[in-house]
Amino acid sequence: MRRTEHLDTAFAPSSIAVIGVGPITAGRFYVESLLAAGYRGPLYPIHPDGGEISGLKILRSLKDVAGPVDFVESCIPARFVPQLIRECAEKHVKVVSMFTSGFSETGSEMGRQLEAEIVRVARDAGIRLIGPNCMGVYSPKAGVSFVPDFPRESGGVALVCQSGGNTIYLVRLAAERGIRFSKAISYGNACDVDEGDLFEYLMEDSETELVTAYIEGVKDGDRFRKVLNRLASRKPVVVLKGGVTREGARTASSHTSSLAGSDRVWGAILGQAGVIRVNTLYELVDMMVAFRFLRPPKGRRVAMVGGGGGASVLATDACASSGFGLPTIPAEVSGEMRSALDSDAGLILTNPIELNLSPEVTYKMTKTMLEYEGFDLMLANCVFGQHPWSPFDMWFDLFCDTVLKVHAEVNKPIAVAIESDLTNQEQHFAALKRRYVEARLPVYYSMSDACLAVDRFMRWREAQSARE
Repeated sequence: MRRTEHLDTAFAPSSIAVIGVGPITAGRFYVESLLAAGYRGPLYPIHPDGGEISGLKILRSLKDVAGPVDFVESCIPARFVPQLIRECAEKHVKVVSMFTSGFSETGSEMGRQLEAEIVRVARDAGIRLIGPNCMGVYSPKAGVSFVPDFPRESGGVALVCQSGGNTIYLVRLAAERGIRFSKAISYGNACDVDEGDLFEYLMEDSETELVTAYIEGVKDGDRFRKVLNRLASRKPVVVLKGGVTREGARTASSHTSSLAGSDRVWGAILGQAGVIRVNTLYELVDMMVAFRFLRPPKGRRVAMVGGGGGASVLATDACASSGFGLPTIPAEVSGEMRSALDSDAGLILTNPIELNLSPEVTYKMTKTMLEYEGFDLMLANCVFGQHPWSPFDMWFDLFCDTVLKVHAEVNKPIAVAIESDLTNQEQHFAALKRRYVEARLPVYYSMSDACLAVDRFMRWREAQSARE
């Protein structure tokens, strides 16, 4: 069997059966999630007690399904799974995804034997197994989801994630910042379908432009390295490696029965492949945002606008630490900017520049600054709660108007750092973030985050150019 066999079916099944749909079960949640995602194919809830869910009849057995079944979601106890796989073989099922846990991740000999048994039966029947101990597949174009609130729109980012909880968290985090996915998969113990298979599949997937991954460990390191090299030569790849410490590796082993391996070896493998390595879930989303929304800068000369005095000092440090320069504004440009003012009393035109001025003046000065050939990109710095009078925070709305207008008129990259941990600013913060996201601007939650992401993005592009 080819290692990518039936993965098309996994991400676009023509029919689905969910096994274990009782009154208060994960199976019921899967059915409700599929309906919420708009799944259009035949959907068969199954439970020995029968009944009904959301207008669908609950069948008592997979054998009671009259038509063909492509994809089965298992939400039953581990001891019943071997018999389920045999029934799937009789039904000519192509893919079984297992929310079911209680296999090799338990560390018990019984769990390992049970997992080996289902793998043997599945391979004899030509069935692909996802998991066990996983959430499974999110494929918005096909209307497949394991959570009801995931976006129904598809996009160009794929997520390969060993952890189910991290998959859910990442999709939700990314969705808030405008990211949409071609496919996402939580693959748990990887008893059959593993990260190598998924990377090989995504290499040829026309919907996927960026591949991201959270990996705790691999079982076939040599194949993983070869597939990763081929994938990274064709598409950008961003990886978060879990279990980098001895303690973390031990936890990874108990989580998904993974062999975490040496962090130094992982660093070498990812570095040689040209993969961007990140250290947190937030940095993983930051890179999705950079690749999807940032216009590629031609250089590292930054024009920074917004922020107060202290915020600008810290933002300048963040820029310098990531290898960006903040050139001084030349006399001819500052002169053009001053021409927009009735009076320049007290105004110091430096870089960074704080623009607490009228909307018209702010727009003219920001546009002049960005159009100057001596700047390659602009960083807009918005730090909530730094002004003594709360009505003054309305400045952020006016500043947003300016940034969006300039972004539409000047073909240079702009990244936005919008920062607040204040509970009394949550609604205003969310509304402002939504405006930037809807305009497809890259949004970050601090200037340090923005600079780190843009730096990694540029380093990747520079490395790609050097290889060509």
